[in-house]
Amino acid sequence: MRQITELQLTDGTTLRQGEHAPHRTIQTGSQSDIPVIVRGFEDTGSRIEVKCSKGYILAFPASRIARLVVQDNA
Repeated sequence: MRQITELQLTDGTTLRQGEHAPHRTIQTGSQSDIPVIVRGFEDTGSRIEVKCSKGYILAFPASRIARLVVQDNA
């Protein structure tokens, strides 16, 4: 089975499994940064969902994705 381990967006933002999401990926209404760790990725067919710590999920359509890195799991 193949697993997505890294996602790069068309704006250059890179999200890697197990690492902190870039600064300002998730913010409060008062513009405070909420630090989160990328827990995993899921391909839903029409978009890629990025599952983060603290229960946050980001969804990106294919048009925003520049590159995916996948790894074969044995």
